[in-house]
Amino acid sequence: MTTFDLTYNPFTKEKIFKVDGKEADLEECWGQGNKELVEWSGSFFEVLYKKYNDSEITVNFKGIVRDLQFLEDAKLAYEMQKPNLKITINDVGCSLVKNRIEDLKKLFHKMQTETPFEKLKSDDLKNTFNKAVSSEFEMAVVATMSSGKSTLINSMLGRELLPARNEATTATLARIHDIDGLDDFKGKSYDSEGNVLEDCDPLTLDNMDKLNDDPKTSIIEIYGDIAGVDSKDLRLVISDTPGPNNSRTNEHKAHTYALLKSEYKPMIVYVLNAQSPASTDDETLLADVAEAMNEGGRQAKERFIFVLNKADAIDPGKGESVPKMIEHIKEYLEKHGIKNARIFPTNARMAKVIRQYKNKQPLTEYEEDEVLSKYDSLIKREWKHLSNFSPLSETAKREQDEMLKSAQERNDTYDEALIYTGVPAIELTINEYLSKYALPAKITEGVFSFKETINKLGIEAEATERLKNDKSEFDKLAKNLEKIKLALKKSENVNKIKSEIEKLSASNVLREKFETAFGKIMDEYEEKTKSMQNKKMDEKVARSNAELIKKFLNDVQLKFRTDIEVILQDVLVSQAQVAVDEYKKYVEDLVGEVSYDMPTEAILGDLSSIDVTSTLNDYSHNESVFVGTRIEKNNKKSWFIPWTWFLATSITKNIYDEIKYIDFSEFLENEIEPNLRKALSSMQEAAFDWAKKEEERFRIFFKEQLNKLNERIEEKIEEKEELLHDKEKFEKRIKDNETKLSWLNGFKKELDKVIAI
Repeated sequence: MTTFDLTYNPFTKEKIFKVDGKEADLEECWGQGNKELVEWSGSFFEVLYKKYNDSEITVNFKGIVRDLQFLEDAKLAYEMQKPNLKITINDVGCSLVKNRIEDLKKLFHKMQTETPFEKLKSDDLKNTFNKAVSSEFEMAVVATMSSGKSTLINSMLGRELLPARNEATTATLARIHDIDGLDDFKGKSYDSEGNVLEDCDPLTLDNMDKLNDDPKTSIIEIYGDIAGVDSKDLRLVISDTPGPNNSRTNEHKAHTYALLKSEYKPMIVYVLNAQSPASTDDETLLADVAEAMNEGGRQAKERFIFVLNKADAIDPGKGESVPKMIEHIKEYLEKHGIKNARIFPTNARMAKVIRQYKNKQPLTEYEEDEVLSKYDSLIKREWKHLSNFSPLSETAKREQDEMLKSAQERNDTYDEALIYTGVPAIELTINEYLSKYALPAKITEGVFSFKETINKLGIEAEATERLKNDKSEFDKLAKNLEKIKLALKKSENVNKIKSEIEKLSASNVLREKFETAFGKIMDEYEEKTKSMQNKKMDEKVARSNAELIKKFLNDVQLKFRTDIEVILQDVLVSQAQVAVDEYKKYVEDLVGEVSYDMPTEAILGDLSSIDVTSTLNDYSHNESVFVGTRIEKNNKKSWFIPWTWFLATSITKNIYDEIKYIDFSEFLENEIEPNLRKALSSMQEAAFDWAKKEEERFRIFFKEQLNKLNERIEEKIEEKEELLHDKEKFEKRIKDNETKLSWLNGFKKELDKVIAI
């Protein structure tokens, strides 16, 4: 038996690996660098088995409970491949992440009350902390029309709050903030400028209908308790996004695309209708989902949940089954590049009605007579136990089993049926993602943002501490002051940096990135129109295809805009940071932080001007087409003409019809593609022009900052000169800095404990 000791710190990515007590090189086996344990746990036991050739393996693991669960999952998976292999995993010191959030909050409070640095008590730092640690976590629910998206969200809310009509209803963006403990829901509607339109407390379905129907409404912020989700440590915000075929504004549609590309990686719940899953409206969005899922390994895949709603609408008597339906959906998603999708079958309507009933919320006659009355059927018919088909982790399965056992022991048949609807399985998965991925990331972000701030404050204190023990440093300070004063007078350094700023240009990089984005769009266009290259297309089919292209162009515009905005942010801000860092080197021991934020502005450009229908007739032509035959009397046969007596009494006549065809391939080549290229180039040039203006704005901004910072440098010089010439004040300063330095070092150690393993 071989014993392995593995210590893994998810916050610092540090690993310690020992074999039978002797330290070994983990990278030699996995070579995973800074990748998280979840990224290499799948091959962990296979590598151990092949390298050490032992059928009995013991792993002593120290880390966080999340990673222990990942190892347990990997162990179960590998044991299925190797039944004769015995693997034992021992928990030798794993902690819960949520406890560390509490430690960090306590430490922040201590810092605010005890710190000798006034800067650590600032409102800005409080806001930074709240953003880094206590911020909300977004989960976007997206779907095409009639998928049951609103019903699914209402089932999680336990009441009828979002309109769920047959026609397009989610024309506005609704964000539901989970506030644990609230009895009712309340909400506010805002216009596109951020002005409050209505304030509803409590918020009801009637209120929501009114807010949603108001054309001025751009966004509705809702606050209430989402009972199945734990937001104690990290508050969930459900974004009910307008679908790709149903948005009041392009900004709303762009919001969904932006979520897929955002750095903070929100969860995405994609709702599909089990009765009609395939939709042309899905195609563009699913392509972006596939791209996002394929970029980020397991974590990326786990942040996407595919909900197969109305999965109870099958007939086992006809050979239909939930597993077959799930397999069919997997094949559909794989055609769009989405592999190994986690598909959760649900009966959202039943879940909503049961929760409404238990929450004493009103039900319609239909819900009472045709839905709630059939809840016991879920319990009796095992094939309706949708929870059994949910792709839960082992941990979540155990939790679901415990919930089911508790309901059965209490003889609470409503709760039992609720679990079988599959909706609680989704909530368990959301909770798991929050704790597995979102929460550890927030802790790391919080600790390192603290340390960065503290390190900046400690620079001057540490420099003064060195002065106490080294007289040469005292003399060096005097000489450096003279050099800096001389440099300021000559303005050489400042002028050098100003010159660099004048040269600042992201043009070449932007051009290259814009071209890449442009090429990507054209590739999608070619793929979209590949099946439309037909010189003899039926007019009805041609017009249908033209409408598909029209919708594609609208979606493309939103995606292209999002891509360009991301490029502008990345390139210009990184260029600006180079200049900032250069200046900070020059004044590193005299001044603090310099920051620069680029405002987000709309990029001009519009593809809606491309005419995709009116010119179709210009590419039409008529052809006589054989459509069938008919039997007619043979007029050549006559009784008084002997040589016709032996002719047939009837003849078969071919029938031809004039059919209008469209040369769709020529239409695409002459009308659509050139105009698409022209419109995209126009958008690209507009963005490029804006970027150049932004560069100039940055130059002006930074020159102003240089002048302000030079004034601050001179103040610092005067302060340090005063210290040099006033021994008593200098010694007091040293003593004050000893106190500050001691506090800083102690606080940093406590910070390190928060992310220690």
